[in-house]
Amino acid sequence: MNTNELGWIGRYGSKLLAMLKEHDPDKYTSLLFEGTLKEYLLAQDEYISGRIWDLTMELAKKSGVNEDLKRRNQMRWVQEINSFRNMAEEIVLAEYFE
Repeated sequence: MNTNELGWIGRYGSKLLAMLKEHDPDKYTSLLFEGTLKEYLLAQDEYISGRIWDLTMELAKKSGVNEDLKRRNQMRWVQEINSFRNMAEEIVLAEYFE
């Protein structure tokens, strides 16, 4: 089964699907036959996305990037938030997929 057959499962759900197929085929097969694969992938995609968002906001808060900066210098705020999101994604994906 590929991601097209499952429909939309999100960026991290797709990554997890590939990982399951390669590294945990027993779990993949079990979820597939139980009919819960898509539900599992969507739940994990939502969880990972939420963790990345939470960590992004935590990093921003610790660095003083806030709504005041957003009002004063929107471009800098966007750059900072993108930087924190990239860091957060790297951290969360390392925790989750390694």
